[in-house]
Amino acid sequence: MTTAVKNLSRNRGAAGSWASKREDVEAYNAAKAELTAIAKERWDDPDFHREVARDIQTEVDYGFTHESLFGNYFNIQQVGFEDRIILRERKGLRVFFTSRGGYIEESQMKDEQWELPRDTFGFHVSEHLDKLRVNFGDTIEDLVVHGTNRMEAEVYRRALALMQAAIPNGSPYYTSAAGVSKATIDAQLRAVADSVKPDGTGFVPLTIMGRATMVDQISDFDHGFDPEAKAEIRLKGQHGVYRGANIVRLHNYIDEDDKAYIPANELWIFGGNVGKFALYGDSQVKTWDENTVDYRHYRARRDMGGLVNHPEQARRIIDTAVTP
Repeated sequence: MTTAVKNLSRNRGAAGSWASKREDVEAYNAAKAELTAIAKERWDDPDFHREVARDIQTEVDYGFTHESLFGNYFNIQQVGFEDRIILRERKGLRVFFTSRGGYIEESQMKDEQWELPRDTFGFHVSEHLDKLRVNFGDTIEDLVVHGTNRMEAEVYRRALALMQAAIPNGSPYYTSAAGVSKATIDAQLRAVADSVKPDGTGFVPLTIMGRATMVDQISDFDHGFDPEAKAEIRLKGQHGVYRGANIVRLHNYIDEDDKAYIPANELWIFGGNVGKFALYGDSQVKTWDENTVDYRHYRARRDMGGLVNHPEQARRIIDTAVTP
């Protein structure tokens, strides 16, 4: 059973590309037909539906872990479902110069601790049994693909909502003007880089993040990119790195009400340890039939925690000339 769902998920990626090969499309159609045939044969077997729920969980988690770039520029940790995340910083240790053999002054160390709050997010869909049985492969494929994308979008929305709460209008780290100028980006980037503190885990990345409406304005700067980078921007629209900061152009995620997850007029500059985010355990997937009507339900949920404890390591730039 696991092989059927996995084959469908993997083959869909190859068949859905612009340069898909005939054999990829054939393998994808065969995988979908195989899964639908298995569903018709084992529809009344409760073990079958438990296996499907487990497979959905595996594929959604695989897609989020291996396709999302969220962990490349945020400090994110995968922990156990029952774990508690405590951030601890120790300060106050001083170093003194003294003459050889002389007395070294003492200092007191102080602890600062934060615990990540924990929230649950997920999706819940239902489908008529007759329709589901005939097109089982299509439905499961949509759950895996759209479930992964929706959950990834919600993680981005939660992370940016936390940063917006940490840097509201009126904060010293908040900038608002018509247009995005090179002078503003350079000044704010220097300020963020100067405020990032080593945390003992190695290099801390700097990131410039926003939708195309904001990020693409950086490509118009005359300086900051070498000729090869400028050629790459013109050909592929990929920005790469600007003054040591990774440039991330986010998808314009749209929810079912046609509302954008991420504002079009916001640009963020931040260091990798501006905060801490955690995903607890794996996705929890459940499937069941309603008692009074012929509908089957699929529900997936996951726990996430987030905390922005160093807002000084981030800058929120608003372009008033762009509609949110």
